Amino acid sequence: MEVGRALVNKSKLETMQLVASHIDNILGHARALGDQLEVPSIDEFVAAASTAIRDLRAASVSSWHLTYISFRPIFILLGILSSYLAIVLRVIAKHSVAHGWIAAREGYFQLRTATIWFIKFQRDLSTSAKYAELGAVAVAITLWLLRRHVKKYRYVERAAAWYKEKKRRALRKYQNFVDRVAKTSQFLALLLPHLLYVILVVATKRFIPQIVSYLATRTYLCTIISFWHPLYLTFTVSRKLTPHLKDYKKDEDEPTASEKTKGRIVRPTELKRQWRQEKELEELRDDVVDLLKYWVVYALLLAIVRTGKLLPFIGHILNVTTDESSATASKGFFGKKAASGLYSKLRLPGKIVEEITLVFFVWLRLMPVPTMGDEVKEKANVTNPFSSRSSPISKDVEKHRPVDILYGKLSPFALSAMNSSAFLAKKALGGSRNDESTVVSIVIHKLSLVLDGLVLVRVISKKSKEWLITTMIESSALLPAMSTLMMPSYFTNFGVIYVSLVVPAGYSTTSCNTVKWSSTKLEIMLPKMYDAARYLQFWIIHAAVTLLLGAFAPLLAWMPLSTHVTWLLWAYVQLESSTRKVYGWFESELGKESLDDSILMKSASRLLAALPSNVKDSSTSPVSGNNASSSSPANGNDSSTAEGDKSKVS
Repeated sequence: MEVGRALVNKSKLETMQLVASHIDNILGHARALGDQLEVPSIDEFVAAASTAIRDLRAASVSSWHLTYISFRPIFILLGILSSYLAIVLRVIAKHSVAHGWIAAREGYFQLRTATIWFIKFQRDLSTSAKYAELGAVAVAITLWLLRRHVKKYRYVERAAAWYKEKKRRALRKYQNFVDRVAKTSQFLALLLPHLLYVILVVATKRFIPQIVSYLATRTYLCTIISFWHPLYLTFTVSRKLTPHLKDYKKDEDEPTASEKTKGRIVRPTELKRQWRQEKELEELRDDVVDLLKYWVVYALLLAIVRTGKLLPFIGHILNVTTDESSATASKGFFGKKAASGLYSKLRLPGKIVEEITLVFFVWLRLMPVPTMGDEVKEKANVTNPFSSRSSPISKDVEKHRPVDILYGKLSPFALSAMNSSAFLAKKALGGSRNDESTVVSIVIHKLSLVLDGLVLVRVISKKSKEWLITTMIESSALLPAMSTLMMPSYFTNFGVIYVSLVVPAGYSTTSCNTVKWSSTKLEIMLPKMYDAARYLQFWIIHAAVTLLLGAFAPLLAWMPLSTHVTWLLWAYVQLESSTRKVYGWFESELGKESLDDSILMKSASRLLAALPSNVKDSSTSPVSGNNASSSSPANGNDSSTAEGDKSKVS
């Protein structure tokens, strides 16, 4: 027992000694680590903290002083402005209250005077007038209650829905009827709407001819349908195209920026923007094509009519007569009645011509698209189920409007007229050696080489060279009409018709066909839309110049060589640079916020200011001064007349 206890005590003692040695080792390492960390003493830490507090206080004081001296002028200025503002507001409030009180008092007196006058006026009225007033008040109240009732029960919306439903049913019946006709004859189905229109016109002229005559001769309906409404649509579409074409022109003028964007990755936002732009251009393309088709048809028809009027025998028939002119022409010299021959009877009356014109333009502009049979539609859908634009069947089926019919018949003549020196000159700059060449193409090719040398030595810029070449190419299209400049005015009129109508119609036809069948990709569509927008802008300028020449036609008739000047004006306007420059000025004038800021109004105001306005001073003379001392009634009448004349002039 005792030996066991001694062993246990010995083991415990050894364990305690081992633990004590480990503790000594740990304490030694801790002291060594403390020496390496260089932990400051409490006195050193307190001294450093007190120094930091003093420095922080000094920094705060200096920062506040800096802020104060920096913003002190601003605070002083705000105080001065606030004092003046308080003075102004006090004065305004004082006078506003005073004038407000005066205005309220004057309003009270005016209201009392008006009430007294109204009561006296009502007392002086007769019994019938009082009943009439009561009836008018009752009618106004009834109309107001009726309006509330109609608005409450939505009678207008219900009537519109009923009309739409009836219209839909009628169109569905018409669709079924046309489908049945198309199964028998497709040509008859296409001709059916035109036959119905002819029947409607004949019935209207047969039973109510006064309506047709009134609309044709007494209203501006024909002018609105044929000229003003297409002009408005053209200007609207051109304004919608402007943002897209500005971006395209900016990218074209800066090729380095477009080259940088080719290598980088396109972001989803840019893809979405491009997709939206492609969709908008796709919608605008149909409008552009329709407007170009109409202006081509309008220009060629106008060219045919004007050319016919210049011919000897046909011109006598086409020059319409009014009732007054025919009545005057039937009388000979000294008021004697002359016998009208067969030649004079061939002239068309103006009333009939105006009616025919109205019926024609209503047919041309307002005729709906004829509906085809189901079999043809199914063929078109099978050929291209996603788009009916690019399929060959849709080309024949898509549209059979009168504009498309006349465009298909007349546009080849414009293209054949344009298939001369202009296109041959274009071949000279980029065609093969086997292309046909003319003197004009050779001259332009040689001129292009000379201009390339001038660009190389930096005498002219590349843009100037391109402008000169483009001007030469577009001017070469006018060579067939340029010979008329050396002839009398009668022959120059034919050249004016060619330059102002045939040449633009040919260019518009080419641009229309290019835009219609172009790809929907943005980089392919934008250059073609840019070219098509140029011709839309031209037709707007064409309308403005036509109106201007028509307004000054009586004055130009007395001027020598006015027809030749008109030829040169149209030749200048149809150039691309001139068209875009004139349209830019025209668009900037219409975009002015105020009418007084426009150049036309400024020029008119300067012209009016230059007119003599001091009539009284200019009319006085020594003789009139001597006569002014007399007090006769005649002098009084003369002075009043002079004052009246002065007021009229001013």
